[in-house]
Amino acid sequence: MAKVLIACEESQIVCKAFRKIGHEAYSNDLIECSGGHPEWHLQIDVFDAIKLMDWDMMIAHPPCTYICAGSMNWLYRQPGRYEKMLKAIEFVKKLWNTEINKICIENPIGLLSTRFMKPTQIIRAYQFGHPYKKDSCYWLKNLPKLQPTNILQPPYKTFDFMSWDRIKPNGANKKSVTFLGIAEAMANQWGKLL
Repeated sequence: MAKVLIACEESQIVCKAFRKIGHEAYSNDLIECSGGHPEWHLQIDVFDAIKLMDWDMMIAHPPCTYICAGSMNWLYRQPGRYEKMLKAIEFVKKLWNTEINKICIENPIGLLSTRFMKPTQIIRAYQFGHPYKKDSCYWLKNLPKLQPTNILQPPYKTFDFMSWDRIKPNGANKKSVTFLGIAEAMANQWGKLL
């Protein structure tokens, strides 16, 4: 049984996918988990969580508020925003440079591609059974590219973050949740390597 850290995840969707196939997975965030298993949640700073165990893999979902494509519009128009962007990029680099052997860092298209490195791959939700045009960039260390599991044909829906925020409580967290089909692909494909 391998030890898997799912950093910056409160939903526990990826954590539960790895638990389902027998790995000792823990979600980690500064806020309480919403996935129903607080016993699998490390509600502490991610770098403290990294020190707790000898992790075999880390899948990290660092906050994208200051580094996604939509944030670029505000970099020079809001005081302090540029400095927050620099801190967010340093946070990602620090995650990447931990001593964990297998790492996936996930984020939407944005500044990491030019200020960190080009992503290893870009996946789309519709490649994993969800009819959305939501793209995610993956930076992979010692992991193979995630292979599509259920490619849906067009038309695809646009993932409307504004509507999601109005309809769902705590919308800011909901729009960054990993789709179940992607979480299961991670567990089934990468879990076999552990």
